[in-house]
Amino acid sequence: MSRNILARASALSLVFMLAACGGDDSSSPLAPVGPETGGGADTGGGTGIDQQQEVVALGIGEGASFIEGQMQTDITSLPPRGTTSLSVSVVNAANGNTLITDRDVEVGFRSGCITNGTATISSPVITGSGIAQTTYTANGCFPSDTVTAFTDDAQASVVLSIESAEADRIISKEPEFTSIAPWGSGSSTRLSESEVSFQVVDQAGDPVPGVQVSFRISGDTASPSIPVTIDPITAQSDSNGDVSTLVIAGSDSTVVRVIAGIQTVNGKLSETQSPPIAINSTIPIETGLTLTASNFIPDAQFIAGVEVELGVLATDKNGQNVRGNTMVNFTATGGSVTPECPLDNDGTCAVIWRSQAPWLTRPTITATTIGETTAGTVGAISESVQLFVSSSRDPKIDLVKGTEENQYCASANVEAADQSRIHPADGTTIEFSISEGEILSAKNSFSVNGENGVPDDTTQFTACVFAKLTDATMPGTLTATVTTPGNEIDEDLLTLPATETP
Repeated sequence: MSRNILARASALSLVFMLAACGGDDSSSPLAPVGPETGGGADTGGGTGIDQQQEVVALGIGEGASFIEGQMQTDITSLPPRGTTSLSVSVVNAANGNTLITDRDVEVGFRSGCITNGTATISSPVITGSGIAQTTYTANGCFPSDTVTAFTDDAQASVVLSIESAEADRIISKEPEFTSIAPWGSGSSTRLSESEVSFQVVDQAGDPVPGVQVSFRISGDTASPSIPVTIDPITAQSDSNGDVSTLVIAGSDSTVVRVIAGIQTVNGKLSETQSPPIAINSTIPIETGLTLTASNFIPDAQFIAGVEVELGVLATDKNGQNVRGNTMVNFTATGGSVTPECPLDNDGTCAVIWRSQAPWLTRPTITATTIGETTAGTVGAISESVQLFVSSSRDPKIDLVKGTEENQYCASANVEAADQSRIHPADGTTIEFSISEGEILSAKNSFSVNGENGVPDDTTQFTACVFAKLTDATMPGTLTATVTTPGNEIDEDLLTLPATETP
């Protein structure tokens, strides 16, 4: 007999002894006193106790056959992923272990495998019949599990044995990263390592825990100064059949795979390989650093706050984009520029140059970073671009005959801050029109394009067309008009004389 049962028996004996003796003047009844027990208006002299305190117990059976602390199951040894029904009796130990049926009782169920997710069960269960039933399913639990039913004051348990699933094969999962940086070239945004995971399953495709898995690497270069490594080289599958290792990049650009193997139940080796992991993009190389501008000829000679986007592109010694592991610093001799930008995964980043003091017509912007110099050492490498800051102020145009037959050329310039005449800004147009004649060229309008770089001739913008008279006996007029981005206009006229006598 358990300690709890002995305690309950002693308590019940004390109840009956006090009831028989009546207690002393200061004693209190242990069970409710009502009319049927001699209280109230009933003066029949009865002193027996018909109502007693309820003591909940959990176990198997009821009444005299009740066994406290145990749980009923038809199956105590389950196959992998097996299911069994569990039941427990909810009785009142203070009333002859009778089933509690006059109210609902909530019974919870717990176990170690339920807690770690390798088994499932319906819990809690609310019963009004005195029998709490639930269903237990093993989902990778091995080799045994103790299931406990419980209420606030009682509990019962059963031990289930669960057979191990037999490993049939190993399945590869997607790596954490499919592209990583070589050793020594990584950063917080692009690491030099990637976790690679696999899953061990049985013939039904269900996970198999506790299986030893070995790992090896394939695809590294022949003689790297720092080879690709994996850690660990062996591991055991967890409750979900999962197992993983960490690929740590070496010094060379390459593509590797992890090969994972297990011993199957028939003693054969089963292997699979992970998807490829590219190891690429080392530090930038000096000859692979490029700096561009969205507009080399901005209209900013007299205007503060005009912006030009500057972009840097970087490649490594293998011609691969430097992927997100480099910071580039910027300086400017005139105007101002964003101090730095990090390269993205395409090996590019962008900053903004802004027109302001100090005012220069030819400011130089320089991008600097740490990389491999042309001498083969690691140090500061840089690339510069120069802008030609022009204006829209006071445009002038001069139309003259060209060097070829029927060719006519117009040259336009604008005023600079030092009152010199310079090449006009991006967006400036020269347009030709003619009376009593026709333009022979494919187009008659020409624009300054700041994307093409600083002009070779920084003193003027020149455009030419071919034109002729419609009637050689009638003179005509050719007009060239320059319009700046600031909408300032100038034009020049050239008379085309008649070449024949009427």
